[in-house]
Amino acid sequence: MTKTSRSRALGANVERLRKGAKISKKTFCLTVGIGRPFLDRIEKGEADPRLSVIESLADALETTPQDLLAPPL
Repeated sequence: MTKTSRSRALGANVERLRKGAKISKKTFCLTVGIGRPFLDRIEKGEADPRLSVIESLADALETTPQDLLAPPL
């Protein structure tokens, strides 16, 4: 899996899980400790966040970093 495809998978999974949990972007950003523009870039697959951010995203979505990085189903 290339870096670009990992970023796209991460973005698709974060967006799907966040929306599925009915969490607004604002609330999610406050929970994770990131800014809204950064979340927008993550969900579009344009960002390459550090592992610590991926772990925070996973914690907030009650999943694992591995699941966030897996290709979406």
